[in-house]
Amino acid sequence: MSEATITNGYTSNERVMVPLTDIYETPDQYSLKLEMPGVTRENLDIVIENNEMEIKGRIDEFRPEKKDLKYSEFTQYNYYRTFSVGNDIDRNKISATFENGVLTLVLQKLEAVKPRKIPVTVQ
Repeated sequence: MSEATITNGYTSNERVMVPLTDIYETPDQYSLKLEMPGVTRENLDIVIENNEMEIKGRIDEFRPEKKDLKYSEFTQYNYYRTFSVGNDIDRNKISATFENGVLTLVLQKLEAVKPRKIPVTVQ
C-alpha cells in the first residue's frame, strides 16, 4: 500500500500540529514566536519562497524498548505552518533563534516602507 502525500509534504499517516504563534509588529520589523516543544534545531526547516514562509518541525519518536512499554501518551507528531510574507520584508535581514522549544523569527522591514518623520521648518 502506498502512502498518500498531503499538501505540506507530510504523509497522510503522520500527525501534524499547527504551532501556537504570537506575531508582533513595530515600525521596523515583524517578530513571530512559535511554540514547538520537542523539536530540535536539526529538525527545524524554515523556507521562504515567493511570498510564502513555510515552517516545519519534526519530533523524533521517543520510545524505550517496546517490550517494556505498559502505557503511553507520547506520540510522534510534527509541526507545520505557513505565513504570507509581504513585499515589505527585507529577505536578506531575517533571523531565527530557537530556545526551549520556542522559535523566534525577526523579519526586518525594507527601509523604503518604514515610517519616516518629516521635519517641518519655520520660515
